[in-house]
Amino acid sequence: MSAKTKSKRPPLTANISIDEFRAFYWYLHELVEFCRNNGLPTGGQKLAVVSRIERFIRSGKRTGLAESTSIKRRVSTAPRELSILTVVGNDFKCDVTARNFFKSVIGEHFHFTAHVNRFRRERLRRGIRTTYGDLAREWLAEHERRKDPRYKSKIERSWQYNQFVRDFAADKLRNRGKGMRGAAKAWNEIREHRGPHTYAEYVRITERRQPPT
Repeated sequence: MSAKTKSKRPPLTANISIDEFRAFYWYLHELVEFCRNNGLPTGGQKLAVVSRIERFIRSGKRTGLAESTSIKRRVSTAPRELSILTVVGNDFKCDVTARNFFKSVIGEHFHFTAHVNRFRRERLRRGIRTTYGDLAREWLAEHERRKDPRYKSKIERSWQYNQFVRDFAADKLRNRGKGMRGAAKAWNEIREHRGPHTYAEYVRITERRQPPT
């Protein structure tokens, strides 16, 4: 039996309340469209966009414009040549210059990963001096950890769909043979749900609605 929603998602407009906004799941493209329609900056990671919208809903002020301009100003002063000793700053970008540097020290198999970006942000938040060499070493360490079949990488809090699919697939007892199509169908049901958008919540509301045996 499918999970029924407690209430339908409201439209994402400037009139939405902060409680309603936080109660439902929103795709990044929906958040970006909201920002564009309300004169807010559209760039940044999903959590940054969510925070920007929450400030706007609470205050009605279009904050973030000065921050965006400041970032552009810092980017213009970033060093053009990178080395393992180059300090990573707030202006870090996953651009061609950075990609070429990492490929030169790691190899052609390098690709940008969420883990290294999370590693960089956490060190920046804690005020830890970080170099491009530190990022390269952490990328290689993560690459080795992934060779262990028992290893599971941490999923960003904003990537609720990814976590849901992982948990759905891990529940062999309930979902054997359902594959990605079954996971996507279950996700579409819980996405409209007011409250947690987790697989555990999906199981809870599904089992609650099953008739007693």
